[in-house]
Amino acid sequence: MTLMLDNLIQQKVVAGMENNTEKNIEKNIGKKGIRHRKYQKGDGRARAISRTFLIIYSIIVAYPILFVVITSLKSTKEFYVNLWGIPKDIAWENYATAWKTANIGRYMVNSLIVVSITLVGTLIVGALAGYALSRLHLKYAELIMMAILACTMLPSEAILMPMYLITAKTHMLGTHISLIIPYIAWGLPMTIYIFRNFFDTIPSELLDAARIDGCTEVKAFARVAVPLMLPAIATNAIFIFVSWWGELLWATVVLSASSMKTIPIGMVSFSAQFGTNWGPMSAAICIMLIPLIVFFCFVQKYFVQGLTGGAVKG
Repeated sequence: MTLMLDNLIQQKVVAGMENNTEKNIEKNIGKKGIRHRKYQKGDGRARAISRTFLIIYSIIVAYPILFVVITSLKSTKEFYVNLWGIPKDIAWENYATAWKTANIGRYMVNSLIVVSITLVGTLIVGALAGYALSRLHLKYAELIMMAILACTMLPSEAILMPMYLITAKTHMLGTHISLIIPYIAWGLPMTIYIFRNFFDTIPSELLDAARIDGCTEVKAFARVAVPLMLPAIATNAIFIFVSWWGELLWATVVLSASSMKTIPIGMVSFSAQFGTNWGPMSAAICIMLIPLIVFFCFVQKYFVQGLTGGAVKG
């Protein structure tokens, strides 16, 4: 009898422990489920808020461009009568007026020449400098990088007069060279910084293998590093192109001949001539934006990759 009672007691204790264990597991599962549902609700709200914000921001950014495009297709009379509406009669002649009368075509060619040479020069010098600071184990690489970035703290107005005097004494005033050389110099700090961070992410084993195979440092750079740096090139190219395509201050100082003027100066002259003729003026703005949009569409595939290059190491 005693053994039977002991067995019954043990069975009840074991059964009670199992029941408690099952209840605890169910409670834990229930708590986790509640937490998971709360997390899903919170995550859904965050996504909804972020999407709403992005939609509003996109509308704010896109609407001025859309307004300029619509205005470029209206006559001046219709612009004042139908300010916000879609044009009833499309005035394609606004683009012809902007291209021929305002000479926007010539100014655009000048800008393309200046920006293209600036772009190529800045990318070549910046890539070589970034590679040297990242991979050649220079003794004071960090100090050199800080000194280069410190140059960006100087306001452009502070160096305007010295730059003008140097340009005048070297007889470069009124030429495209007077724009190209300063543009390259001003664009190098950020370009070098982006390239250097990108080269830091390239595994050392790749470059070491190239050196073992007999490549010089220049060949290792050209055959190993350059094919991998398309994202960094695209990022720098967009920054350089956008910055110097619309640069006005220095161009106004050094360019006087109308045959050498770039498109920002041409737009200022055009606005003075057709200030209240909003149709041709908007058409000229649309023509000015076309190269920027085309260029960005061409390189945007690598843009985000270049911005995040170097953010995570190891």
